Amino acid sequence: MLPPVRLPFRVYHLWVEQRVHSEMPSLQAIAQECAAQGITAQHNRSVTTAYLADQVEDFERRWQALTRHHAQNQQ
Repeated sequence: MLPPVRLPFRVYHLWVEQRVHSEMPSLQAIAQECAAQGITAQHNRSVTTAYLADQVEDFERRWQALTRHHAQNQQ
């Protein structure tokens, strides 16, 4: 049995899908997509926009680091 994937990594994947198209991904759209995919926070609570807002700085930092790394490898 595989260990559960930590919530921030699952949510980051959805955030990236939005970030590709917008510099300011819609937190509401990401929360709705989490619900549609059955991604929940602790104790099966919905992923909220407040939770997402707390993650945005880390998500953006990770996004910038990975896109910069990818760009350097393409040269």
